[in-house]
Amino acid sequence: MFSINSTSSTRELVFSAHKDESFRVELKGFAVSASADVWAYTDANGLNEFFQDLGHLEKRWQGQRSWTSIEREFSLAATCTSLGKVTFRVTLLGLQGAPEEWRVEARLVTDLGQLEKIAKHAGVFFNE
Repeated sequence: MFSINSTSSTRELVFSAHKDESFRVELKGFAVSASADVWAYTDANGLNEFFQDLGHLEKRWQGQRSWTSIEREFSLAATCTSLGKVTFRVTLLGLQGAPEEWRVEARLVTDLGQLEKIAKHAGVFFNE
């Protein structure tokens, strides 16, 4: 398990239950609670690479960097301000195509200096 904790609130994005081609992701805290089982198939490595790329950044970048699961039930995008505040936009989808389909989107803020640590934890999690 590993998580990304907000530096601005109690919000947390938790990755757990990694097994073969799937994992669980949970967004919780600061008036939000949602989770989804993500079927990444062979693309879980793509999410790990997303975190590893972020972990190598030492200064602000332009634009947005993102990753989306194959079935689109989970997406994660990151932007960075000139002051080094990194905002992750988290989107979770459930029951896609069903009458009670749901969608939760929230943001979580951390610091540029935390990305290396997050990348290390992601590397351990996805390579278990």
